[in-house]
Amino acid sequence: MIKLKAFLTSIVLVIITLILLSMTYVKKVDDYYKVNDNSIRYSTNYEKYKSKDILTSNIDVNTLVLLGSSELVATINEDYHPNKIFNYKDFNIMQIGTSYSQNIIQATTLASIEEGMKKRKVAIIESVQWYEKDGTHRDAFLNKASQEHIYNALTNDKISKETKEKLIDRIIEITKGNKQQNDLYKKYKKVLVENEGTFIDRLLMGFDKMLYSFKLKLMFYRNHSKSDYPVSGEATPNYNWEEMAEKFVDEVKKKTNNNEFGVDNKYYDTYLRERLDSLKGAYKDIDYTESPEYSDFEIFLTVAKELGIEVEVIIFPVNGKWNDYTGVSREMREKTYRKIESVANQFGVKVLNYGDREYEDYFLFDVMHVGVKGWMEVEKNLYEFSK
Repeated sequence: MIKLKAFLTSIVLVIITLILLSMTYVKKVDDYYKVNDNSIRYSTNYEKYKSKDILTSNIDVNTLVLLGSSELVATINEDYHPNKIFNYKDFNIMQIGTSYSQNIIQATTLASIEEGMKKRKVAIIESVQWYEKDGTHRDAFLNKASQEHIYNALTNDKISKETKEKLIDRIIEITKGNKQQNDLYKKYKKVLVENEGTFIDRLLMGFDKMLYSFKLKLMFYRNHSKSDYPVSGEATPNYNWEEMAEKFVDEVKKKTNNNEFGVDNKYYDTYLRERLDSLKGAYKDIDYTESPEYSDFEIFLTVAKELGIEVEVIIFPVNGKWNDYTGVSREMREKTYRKIESVANQFGVKVLNYGDREYEDYFLFDVMHVGVKGWMEVEKNLYEFSK
């Protein structure tokens, strides 16, 4: 009885505290991330990616959600990046993801934010590099995954119990090297999926999720994580995509002229030049054809299907010349592109497979990230897919 009274007292105090915060400090935080431009949509801040409120407050009827990983940030300062091409009120993109934001992370993100998506469409970039032998890197998952998104996914009534079990089982497997996180997600499974917890267990989990959510927004606010990003205008221009691509290619030619691989000069000088001899044939044992990432991809597509969200899958190539030089099998790469597409085809989603563009000049920016020609084609398709 004493424990119950103490518990109820603590709950009342938490509620009072939250109410007081809502009337004062919380409003400042909320006003900070609720904007009328694209400064949040194209932000690369981790708190943004992890927060349902920050994301959904900046998704409107003109916003297409684009999920991916490092492709979204590698060329963010280039004039052909979506943040420049689609910086308009009538059409813009909510980009979500940075390095190692792979299928399981994106499945939880989509399940968390879907109720705020006015446009029931999502595009996702599938990276060949995700499909390594061990799949998602455990340390990267702990850093990039959102406890709030995972909680919201497991409490989303649109998602079946079977899918939730697959999702949380995979998360438990990935986090088994971190006892604190692993114990938390095991408890999530017991209480939120298997319904074995008590009312108090659910209540405490709900409060914990609320505090986690507020901390994300508070960090976003305190770190001044947005910058002024005025829109370029009301309406997206009627782009001539071919002419625009030619213009950008002419500029890129001058930035990729110090190496035989067609990668950005600065990237080559920083990451490749001094290591060139040691990297020749160094990756001959890499194999992307067998990986848990394929089943993770299936989980993502299942979540999207159960939520009633139309999906466009984008498969970008790697740099063919560089991969040949480092010994990565061309046959294996081609098989990987086809296998990823095959998984997507099983769910009847639209697929843009650019695996046959590995050797095309200026399609890529470096050895793995999409460049001017790739972005131009994808942006055109994203615009058509959205409209």
